[in-house]
Amino acid sequence: FDEFKYGNGQMAFEYIDVVTGTILDILESKDTRTIKDHFCSRYSQNQRNQVKTITTDMNASYVSFIPELFPNADIIIDRFHIVQLVNRAMNKTRVKVMNRLRTSNGEDQKKYRRLKRFWKKLLKKESELSYTTYQYFPMFGQRLESAIVSEMLAYDPELKATYTMYQAILKAVEHNDSKQLRTVLDQPASPELSGYMKTSLKTLSAHFPPIQNTFYYPYNNGKIEGINNKIKVLNRVAYGYGNFIHYKNRIILHFNLKPIRNKIKMIEKEREHTAA
Repeated sequence: FDEFKYGNGQMAFEYIDVVTGTILDILESKDTRTIKDHFCSRYSQNQRNQVKTITTDMNASYVSFIPELFPNADIIIDRFHIVQLVNRAMNKTRVKVMNRLRTSNGEDQKKYRRLKRFWKKLLKKESELSYTTYQYFPMFGQRLESAIVSEMLAYDPELKATYTMYQAILKAVEHNDSKQLRTVLDQPASPELSGYMKTSLKTLSAHFPPIQNTFYYPYNNGKIEGINNKIKVLNRVAYGYGNFIHYKNRIILHFNLKPIRNKIKMIEKEREHTAA
């Protein structure tokens, strides 16, 4: 399940086969009533009972109605959205601390510029930082990558506490360890932890059962995210669509005819080879 924007900020709902990537249908609206009416009218209860898994993001409305429509399906919250959630919380914390250092004090100004320039270092996985190779970094000089991260974290206790929590969640996801993630979420939050990260932890705790499923199943939202990127390109090339039905038909034609075009090319190549 996912959605994409079209028209004047309106959101369309789409669902695909997670294995093949085939678009099953696209609805003009993503509101709960429209989606429920669609599935109830198009698929019988027996058909819906056969659905085993549904992969989605942390959209609360989807999670609330899926058990009603698909009683036997396990909900899988895509791990990309787990990482994205804490990544944004970490970056917002960095910006908050950075702006706090934007003063007339020369030392604070130096810290501000460092946090602004090397923001990607703070979002990088700790395991991917270099601990052995010295490099030249502007505003730092010849240093280890891990050393400049440690120095920036020392600027503010809120930044350091949030970074520690951020890395703990990334490590649990990277190691595919749901127990480790549960332990991280259950431990008492540090009083120095930023409000952004505390909110993210509450969201993860509220969605933990479907999040846990992402560690057991091989499915993710990769195919549908790729489809959405192509849909945005179709919309941009056409300078938008005034009629949703035309837009939907254009999307379906593009994705359904692609295998046929490839097949035609293969037939043409075989003919050229035979003729030669």
